[in-house]
Amino acid sequence: MRTPRTGSESAPAATLTTESTASERAADRARIEGLEARIEGIEAQILELQHAVGALQQEKDSVQGRLDAYTYPVLTLPNEIVSEIFLHFLPVYPHRSPLIGPRSPALLGQICRKWRAIALSTPALWRAVRLTLNKKRRREQQLRLLDTSLERSGSCRLSIELCLKSDDADSGTWELPFLQTMARHCARLEHLKLRALTLFSLSHSLSSIEGPLPLLRCFQIGAHSHADDSSTSAFLMAPLLSRVHMNSYHYSLVSILPWSQLTVLTAKWIATHEFMDVLSSAVNLVFCRFGVFDRGTDEQPREDVVLPSLETLILSKAVAPSLPLRSLGLLTLPALRGLQVEEPFLQPDPISTLVALVSRSQCNLRELCITNSHLPRDMYQTALPSVASFIFNGQLDIDDPDDMSFWNVSEDGTGDLDSETDSEGDEELEGGEESEGSEESEGSEESEGDEESSEESD
Repeated sequence: MRTPRTGSESAPAATLTTESTASERAADRARIEGLEARIEGIEAQILELQHAVGALQQEKDSVQGRLDAYTYPVLTLPNEIVSEIFLHFLPVYPHRSPLIGPRSPALLGQICRKWRAIALSTPALWRAVRLTLNKKRRREQQLRLLDTSLERSGSCRLSIELCLKSDDADSGTWELPFLQTMARHCARLEHLKLRALTLFSLSHSLSSIEGPLPLLRCFQIGAHSHADDSSTSAFLMAPLLSRVHMNSYHYSLVSILPWSQLTVLTAKWIATHEFMDVLSSAVNLVFCRFGVFDRGTDEQPREDVVLPSLETLILSKAVAPSLPLRSLGLLTLPALRGLQVEEPFLQPDPISTLVALVSRSQCNLRELCITNSHLPRDMYQTALPSVASFIFNGQLDIDDPDDMSFWNVSEDGTGDLDSETDSEGDEELEGGEESEGSEESEGSEESEGDEESSEESD
């Protein structure tokens, strides 16, 4: 008996010989007719699917054409308006942003090709920079970023902050290129903040600034410990310099600052025996804030000091305890309007000391803040009836003339020199520097996805 063949089996070669029967050949012919019919049906389906694919492709092209013809509203803004928006994205000048990172101008150049072109052609975006220098980080990339940013700022006035976070013996060597890069733009420098762990490393910064500094208005300097080798005459060639903020006063600064032209002066740390020396030199102060500490040095006989323009005086303790500040009895402050002082500074008789100061100065004191107060409050109010506002164990409500964030440093001097996160952005140098510095490759790799992100954020 013959085994029936399945439809999927191929006819064996033996069936093609003369040994096949008539019935077998008839079956094969019928099978061929069936296969041809199936082939014709499949070809018809393929043709139908090709027509469907063509219709879908045509519809896709039509939709894509509409998308390509659409212009996102944010990209229709004039370049001048976009530049202004960019400026509001950054901290208000003279506050500085990191060179790269979430709050940097470089971030604006990573959105789309158009925005990058606008960012690179807006000098004001690059005029205020903050850079933390650390020997362990990639200094070559940091230096290139600093140089590029300052070049992009064009002719704008500059606000620069450099934080030197190394006290190595060779720190003056590896920091020198950064300081020289900054020094090339001294003529445009308006606000300068230099911070270091020691004045030894800070002295290299100061000596790198040769001047003149025709536009410099504000200088902030910070160091936790001191050395005696800082010298420069650049700040004596800064006719507009009127505001100086120090983390710690040191006598080596006496010869490098134009004290008589200063109107704002702050120091978080100043010894009692240096208090009057500074005030006798800075006779045109309008605002003064000192954190005073006693170094155990006997005060030498002093002459009276008159500060005819001083309107606000704030005296706080730099370290506990606060001891009597006998030199207060030598001050005459005819323009004084606001006074904040530690009660221990006024000992042995706080009330009499204040009354004598007001009477001697013939000033119109309007606001008095007594900190670390233990005497009954009505004693002050009775003795000084002309004072409009008394504050006890609080602080004067004033607008700081500048960003004096080093006042947030702990009383023992530990911690960073600033409350800001200076390393923000700098930590991204490994991956961010190359993309920020490679303008051509970045532009060629941008896609419409960048523009869609721009539209979504808008």
